[in-house]
Amino acid sequence: MDIASYLRTMIDPYGDAELEAAALRSFKRMSIIGGLISIAAGLALTFWPEKTIVLIAALIGVWLVVVGIFRVAEGLTAKGVSGGHRALIAVMGVLYIIVGIICLRHLADSIKVLAVVLGLVWIVGGVAEVVTGFARTHGTWPKIGTVLLGLLSIAAGLILFFWPGITLTVLVWITGFWLIALGIIQLILGFTTGRAAKRAARSNSVPGVA
Repeated sequence: MDIASYLRTMIDPYGDAELEAAALRSFKRMSIIGGLISIAAGLALTFWPEKTIVLIAALIGVWLVVVGIFRVAEGLTAKGVSGGHRALIAVMGVLYIIVGIICLRHLADSIKVLAVVLGLVWIVGGVAEVVTGFARTHGTWPKIGTVLLGLLSIAAGLILFFWPGITLTVLVWITGFWLIALGIIQLILGFTTGRAAKRAARSNSVPGVA
């Protein structure tokens, strides 16, 4: 423990526990919402009949815009990270929204362009997630979860970006499978974090005080 942390603990011995619980609750909320959105988008991509490049781009665009909005909200409200890293989260949210609008306006109207654009977004977003994860000062599960999701995002982005001669079917299956897997992982992390938040809240209570 550094001097600053020691002094904060002496002044407010329950401060760290409060921050821990707040960070866990914040991560739980965003993980569960993000997980449900990702699973819904992945299922739509995978099982939607009569797939076309326009339809796939539109579904991906909607997912990017919705996730981007929640990223911006997370950047404004996240606990356990510095102001600079909250700004990074918000900037990534804006990037997701911009790319989502590009997809919705049919500017990524070829399979290769869509794969490259989506791959780049996932790579850049994944790097930002890893950086943010390591910068988290409170919440072990948020730290582990953010880094894990970032690494998976980078891996999926690299596959899309470098796949030679990618077809619409391959793009749909990779993207759909990734979104479903991402959503499941987010839900698991969200519920696990929720239990950790309850434990942190209980540890913050003072015995004998109503």
